[in-house]
Amino acid sequence: MSHIIKIFPSNIEFSGREDESILDAALSAGIHLEHSCKAGDCGICESDLLAGEVVDSKGNIFGQGDKILTCCCKPKTALELNAHFFPELAGQTKKIVPCKVNSAVLVSGDVMTLKLRTPPTAKIGFLPGQYVNLHYKGVTRSYSIANSDESNGIELHVRNVPNGQMSSLIFGELQENTLMRIEGPCGTFFIRESDRPIIFLAGGTGFAPVKSMVEHLIQGKCRREIYIYWGMQDSKDFYSALPQQWSEQHENVHYIPVVSGDDAEWGGRKGFVHHAVMDDFDSLEFFDIYACGSPVMIDASKKDFMMKNLSVEHFYSDAFTASK
Repeated sequence: MSHIIKIFPSNIEFSGREDESILDAALSAGIHLEHSCKAGDCGICESDLLAGEVVDSKGNIFGQGDKILTCCCKPKTALELNAHFFPELAGQTKKIVPCKVNSAVLVSGDVMTLKLRTPPTAKIGFLPGQYVNLHYKGVTRSYSIANSDESNGIELHVRNVPNGQMSSLIFGELQENTLMRIEGPCGTFFIRESDRPIIFLAGGTGFAPVKSMVEHLIQGKCRREIYIYWGMQDSKDFYSALPQQWSEQHENVHYIPVVSGDDAEWGGRKGFVHHAVMDDFDSLEFFDIYACGSPVMIDASKKDFMMKNLSVEHFYSDAFTASK
């Protein structure tokens, strides 16, 4: 059975079946509601239920006035939701295309830069900041795209996760010309049009979408002030010199690396990466902030940045969640 689902304040509607999530129904209809992990972990798809009833993946029933995760909840009745809708993504269609490995380069002790090439007629058409699902040998994992356009294929930054199925395959047996598949574009993490200064907050390989977005801004000769805060456990884990190069070549780009671990040789900033932002600015009222990393980092930074007058409407995030 299907039900009509209305989205406010954009005043759009679509049909959703009782056996599919609200988010999946919206995406099938070409309506891009805010989301990231699609697994109920990151909380980015949280929406206000204005009318109707839904059931989540655990069988819990929610009704009018409740906050729900659209990736986990299915409609039991007609619904009205207060949710973010992105017309910028209206022309996108998710597709699965074949790709081959151009190169797989170990850039640090546990991070590999994977460059993939797709057929000339099979581009996925992503926006900088979005991600793809990588399919190989029956395993699927999500990775942010690290390049700003598809002229040179698709670049991914892959961390070697202990006992990780996909990372074990990539680090253990991948070779040049290995055939894989990518599915995308995915996610609602992309640059919003604005004149506000930008703070990029990256933890670990959360640098991948930041790289994509900063490259896009630089290529477009953006004059907004850009601050890049990149956090790592140890200074040897920083696997790219690009942020430093950008800051030296562009006067509006500023780079602040931060180490959270006990690194006696590190002479730079120490502590949690979002605390460095808190220390550097008395108020975040007039900033746009893009954060990418673990859910713990995302949640902590969002909460603390609100205390610095940041409006929730100007905090954009993409949480890297562990596979289940």
